[in-house]
Amino acid sequence: MSSSSHKTKQFLHSSLKVFIVLAALTFIGLKVTGDDQLSFPVFWESLRSNEVFSVEHVGILLLLTFLNWIFEIRKWQVLSSSVRPNSLAASTRESLASFTAAIFTPSRIGEYGAKALYYSRGDRKKILFLNFLGNSFQLFMSLVFGMIGLVYFIYHMPLPLKWYHLIWVILISIAPFVLYRFLRKKTWKIHGYSLQSLRNALNRLPRKIKWQVLLYAGVRYFIFTHQFYYFLLIFQIAVPYPLLIAAVASMYFLSSIIPTLMIFDALIKGGFGVWIFSFLGIDQLVVLVVVLAVWLLNFGLPALIGSYFVLKFKPPKKLPA
Repeated sequence: MSSSSHKTKQFLHSSLKVFIVLAALTFIGLKVTGDDQLSFPVFWESLRSNEVFSVEHVGILLLLTFLNWIFEIRKWQVLSSSVRPNSLAASTRESLASFTAAIFTPSRIGEYGAKALYYSRGDRKKILFLNFLGNSFQLFMSLVFGMIGLVYFIYHMPLPLKWYHLIWVILISIAPFVLYRFLRKKTWKIHGYSLQSLRNALNRLPRKIKWQVLLYAGVRYFIFTHQFYYFLLIFQIAVPYPLLIAAVASMYFLSSIIPTLMIFDALIKGGFGVWIFSFLGIDQLVVLVVVLAVWLLNFGLPALIGSYFVLKFKPPKKLPA
């Protein structure tokens, strides 16, 4: 009976891993071939005609992608090391495998569960919190620099905005901070966790770790925004650097405040990007091609690599009750 139960668990475990990998591959394939606004042949030809595949451009773009994920992995290594010592290799395995699980789930929920599986049951609640903290710090960077970029963009561009549009921009910008101030004294609970318990957990985390994670989140933001900027340079977009990077920051800011499936991330960014870059006279096709290319490098490629680690995953041998 015990042997039969063990074989059943092994079968279900293997089936789940295969399902996650197939789901991730399917979602990536749908993103590349199923976009109504941009067909794959047009996407590929646009990259080819603009010499994106030259040795120089490929080298720089892959380097930026590598750096982006190195800092994401280092961010997780620093956070997870507060639970148990974690090597760079182990952090890489956990980060990429969890990313594969996250790519087809709303708001990257799959990432939380996948990372937790690498740890004993007694540590999983803390791992969930640490992953939430790492993502929150990254979101914080997108909001802060995005607000600065959006204000700069609005100030320097003759946008056809009414007074109530500006009010909406201000409200969206300050809403996270107002919401936090309003809720910080409340005792509401979400799935058993109160804001007070989250604050206590944050306060218990060493200040050095929090500053390191914030630094890595800032470096990551700098890297992927400038990767987008470099793509625009390849497409020979002649717009001054401050205005162009402000437009990129604005796009990331607006897309960051909408929870969505990661597979729709490029679609959301593409919609905001087309609107924002239209004020700079940048063709819609260029924006859509760049958004999809950046998505493939920073999301699709890591998810593909992570598929290997998902298939190789083995739960911890000792799982204390």
